[in-house]
Parts: sequence; structure tokens; C-alpha cells
Amino acid sequence: MKITTLKVNTPIIYCGLKYIVYSIEPPKISIVRSERNCSPIEISFYDLIVDPSFEASESLLKKIDKEEEVYFSVLDNLDEKKREKLSKRLKIIKPLLLLEKIKQGDWVSLVDFKENYKYLIGDEKEIESINQEQILSLLEKEFSVSKRSIQRYLSQYKDMDLVKPNEGELGLISKEGEGYKYREDNKIIEICHPKNPELILHTLNTRLKSEYIPIIKEVFEKDFLNLHKKSKKKIIDVITIKCVQNNLEPLKEITLYKMFDRIPKKLTDTFRYGAKVSEQYLDVNRGYANEEALYPFHIVEIDHTKLDLDILDNIGNVVGRPWVTLGIDLYTRMVWCMHISFEPPSANKVRKAVEQGVLIKNSRGRYGTLKEWESFGIPKNIVLDNGVEFDNAETKRIINEVLKSNVRYRPIATPRYGGTIERLFKTLNSKLIHQLKGTRKSNINDLGEYDAEKEAMLTLDDINEILTRFITDIYHYEEHKGLPLESNTPMVRYYEGLKLSGFPDFIEEQNIEEFKIDLLPKALKPYTRDGVRLGNVLYRDSSLSYLINKREVKYIVKYDIDDISYIYLKLPDSAQYIKIYASNPDSEVLKGINKFSYKLMRNILKEEGRQKRLQIISEQEIIFAKTMLEKDIQQKYKKGRKSRQIAARMNLEVDINVSLQSKDQNTPSYQEILEKARSVYKKNEV
Repeated sequence: MKITTLKVNTPIIYCGLKYIVYSIEPPKISIVRSERNCSPIEISFYDLIVDPSFEASESLLKKIDKEEEVYFSVLDNLDEKKREKLSKRLKIIKPLLLLEKIKQGDWVSLVDFKENYKYLIGDEKEIESINQEQILSLLEKEFSVSKRSIQRYLSQYKDMDLVKPNEGELGLISKEGEGYKYREDNKIIEICHPKNPELILHTLNTRLKSEYIPIIKEVFEKDFLNLHKKSKKKIIDVITIKCVQNNLEPLKEITLYKMFDRIPKKLTDTFRYGAKVSEQYLDVNRGYANEEALYPFHIVEIDHTKLDLDILDNIGNVVGRPWVTLGIDLYTRMVWCMHISFEPPSANKVRKAVEQGVLIKNSRGRYGTLKEWESFGIPKNIVLDNGVEFDNAETKRIINEVLKSNVRYRPIATPRYGGTIERLFKTLNSKLIHQLKGTRKSNINDLGEYDAEKEAMLTLDDINEILTRFITDIYHYEEHKGLPLESNTPMVRYYEGLKLSGFPDFIEEQNIEEFKIDLLPKALKPYTRDGVRLGNVLYRDSSLSYLINKREVKYIVKYDIDDISYIYLKLPDSAQYIKIYASNPDSEVLKGINKFSYKLMRNILKEEGRQKRLQIISEQEIIFAKTMLEKDIQQKYKKGRKSRQIAARMNLEVDINVSLQSKDQNTPSYQEILEKARSVYKKNEV
């Protein structure tokens, strides 16, 4: 993934000409022609990067890649052992990389060093007085790695950074085992989550006969990874019994004991001893969320809540209260991300919110806002609570690997550490949501005789637009008591903070599709004569027939939960991803169908007795199931919100002969709603 950074002296392309960044004075940036002596041109940072002619110099090579429609992810190509080695090497040299930037006057790097590596030098010494040789000696002692090895890691990182800017970590990939080829007798045992078979927790390499693989997999998942805490000896006995029942020679105990040792202790403790024991493994920096942010996007906090508002569908029926995911920058109090839907909190909802937060929002073009929603880019740290939608491998992968940010968690059962995001929810409700028709207030006693369902008048699209307008044109320009008096509005605080840290890293237009692919969840799957089987759908491409004979090889595939008509497959011995469409059922039939809808359709077919557990659904069966599902929803649609919410999650167009709910001719416009909210907001502030 290409991340763009604009600093002084950064070369860029603008209007077809070469420039360099001359100076940065937020919100303006000055650029000057690189070939001749010309006066600098001053332009808004936002206007510059959204201009179609803008390109950062590092992006020129990426333009060639885009024309071939291939996608790259070198890190996905690594096995777990090499990935751990890379992470360790990067951790070792990180203080040296920061020190170099500190010597160049980079204030953000100084903050980063003090937060994460101050322990190396103690409180007595000033970082600015430390040289590289001293840091090398400290790192040698801390990590038990020789100075020579550390210097080699640093050199490898820098050499790669020259070839691939912002991707220096690729130079740290271990060369060990590059000549190794898959043996004919090598096999992989996938240890999956006991309650979620699609989630692979760990893989074990083995050369046992294929007949033993399903037995070991089943026993490890069902008998070993649970709270019954059966001893290893008893687990081995269970495996032995199953081997005898299947006319197989029992395995040697030493072989199975070695397998137990290869399963991470964190994994076994989490599933065998429960939450209390697994807390020791939580990636929590106690009190971190309560620390003061020191510059824009230093710390962003994300959380979910239900809006205190009933939402209508497109024909006037009340669907219910949607879930909103918000992220707030703790330094400026600017809203970083927002996602509203009827999908309950999940890793997929976090992915959508992060995507919206990182990318340029173009609120003026989409919703006609007076100002632009300027808070976008990649944060340094993201603080989450301990909900299952946050504390999972997929969310951590998005933050740590894709964004290259740090994930932090609030201490368990301490909601006070999330005070800033909670105040944002409260502000949006009290200053806007509770002023709109259809509000349910925060307390049922506040409603009195007000009939929220009868008064509801806004759709999901409406509330998306109203919240965007409120955040962009009002909230970011109102005074906040939590900010310093000299910069007590989010926008002023943002511009002042950018003078310290510079503009945030961002994703250019030509790299957006690659960024979205990087965010997608992944799975390991073989490529057979039928293609790739994922979620009872087959994906195949005739150009990949050469992969069929590699039976024991599993490939990384990425999939979009919101559209199961295609997947991305990473080519072997390569970092390229290619798009593969569904072959059975056909991609045209599946186009636009999400995972949630497909699951409901399969349930209908099971109830009808038309499908077995592992059977691929035909196109005719999908059409049948979709028709049955739509008919069922339409029959129940007017009777209950549950069916309406299911329809919303399915993106289903419900066509029922129901007259639209009558609305007052004097229904206020969006602008009138916002003006009323603004006046109430100011009245309450006085």
C-alpha cells in the first residue's frame, strides 16, 4: 500500500509540471518549480491533493502497476516465522530511525521516542544529547543482538527505502529457507475457532498421512480448545480411539506431544482458561487513552453507539435505531470517521469506519457542505474499548499492518478512559439528534407523550447527510471547553497543531483501490479443479489452471463481506493479487449479494430440504431462495422492525403498495434543521 507524506522539499507533480514543497503554513502550502528560479505558489493543502493533476513523485511507478490491474502485498506472502522475525528486527531498529529524524528536528519523532523508548536511556539523559553509537550499545544489551547485526538491519532497511519509499521494512525479510520447495508429503493442519470454522487460529505443518489430518483437527478444536481443560494425555487417548475406529495405526505419543508444543501458549490459555487468564495477553497500555494527545492524529479514539433516533425506509416505514461508529481525534476534537448502518458492531463495521476516516471525504461534493471535512489521513495510535468487534485479530491486522499504526485498548471496566468519545456521542445527541423528529431521547422519561415512531421522518441517507453537515459546518467550528482558550475550536486547534507535526500521511486517489483491498479479511485456501471454495461459493479463472496440481499448497485470498461475487487471490511466489469472479453460482447472480443475505438464503434452502451442508447452491436455487426471502420479508415488513432491519442489512429494495407516511407541508429543510440545532447549541453553551 502506498502512503503519501508531504514534507518540505518533497517533490510533486502539479498541473503536469514538477514542483517541490517550499514551505508549510497550515492550512496553506507553498510549492515552487524545481527546474527554474520562480516565486513560490501558495495553495490550500486540501485543494492541492484533491486536484486531479496532483501526484507525489513516489506514485509515478505505481501508475504503471495500476494499468496492469494487479495489487501487491509482500507482507501477506510471508510465513508466520518470517513475519515474527521482521517485526522483531523492525522493533530493534525503530529507535535508531527515530533518532535520525530527531536530529533533523522532527518533533513528532521526538514524542514517539519519549513515549515508547525513553526506558532505554532513563530520565536523566536528554535524547538530543544521545548519539547512534550509544543507542546501539543500549539496544545490544536490551535485545541480546550484536551491534553488527543491528547495523546490518538498519542498512537493509535504508537500502530498501531508497528503492521503495515508505516500505523499508521489506528489506528486513529473512532470506532463510528461500531455496526450500514444498515436499510431496508436507501437509497443513488448520486449527480453526471452535465456534467459527472460517477463522483459522493456527496452522501446523506435518508429514503424517492425510487420513490423520481430519482426526487431529477435530479433536484439537472440539476437545482441547475448551474450558473443560482435559489433560494432554486424555486428548491423546481420544485421538488414539478415533484412529482405531478408522482402521488407522495409533500415532506415537511423542509425535502428538510435539504438536501440542507448537500451538502458541496464548492460544491454549485463552480457550482453556477463559477471560481472566487471557487478560494478561491483552494489548493494553494502562491509562494510555487518558494520556494527553500532543499533535493532530497522535491519538484517535473509536467507539459505537445506537442513535437516539428512529429511521424510516424509502416508503415511510419505521426501521428502528441505526448503529453509528465514530472516531475522534483527541488533540483537536475533530471527528475522524463516521459510519452509520443497521449492521451491529463487528470487525467489518470497524473496517468501513477506518476506511472512511483515512480517505479524503469530499463532503462538499457529496453533500454540498459549506466547508470541507478536512480530518482525514492515518493516525499514529488508535484507542479502542474491549468489545469483541475491536479485540480480534482482524481489527488488529487492519491497524497494525495496513495502517502501520499502534492499537491501544482501554483498561477493562473503566469507561472513564473513553470520556472524549462518550462526550462526542452526548453532544451529537443533545445538540442535534434530540432536536430532530423521531428522536427517542436518551431517557424514556424525557419523551413524555411524544410518539417517536409516529413523528419519524428521516431515512438513513438523510441522517448521513445531516450528521455530515453538522460535523463539517458546525461542530468543527464551535468552541470546546476541553480545548485551550487560544485555540478553542477544532479547526483552529487542527491548524495550530499541524505547525508542530506537519500534514498527516494520506492515500492518493490512484492508490485508493489497493488500500481498500489491503483492508479486506483474508483466508488460506487451496486451488482445485473447481477453483477456490469459500463460503460455499466456487471462484475460478481459466488462467490459473497451472495451480491445480499443487494440492497441498494453500493461497491467500481476500474477500469482501459486502459483495461475495468475487475474491482476490495472491499468486504463488509473488506479492500480486488478482481478481477472480464466482463461477458456481455465477458471479452475475451473486453480484451485490452480501454474506449476511447469502446466509439467510442458505437457511431457507435447508428448511426446504433443498440443500445439504456442503453442497454448492445453484443459480436456480439462489433465485428461488431470494424470491422466498423477499416474499417472507414483504409479508412481515409492515408488522415489525426486525424484518425491516434485515431488509436494510440485505440492501433489499422492498416494493410494497404502502402509501408514504404523510408529512407536514412545513417540514423543515436540512439547512433549517441545522440552523435550529446551531441556535440550540449556542443557547446551551451560554
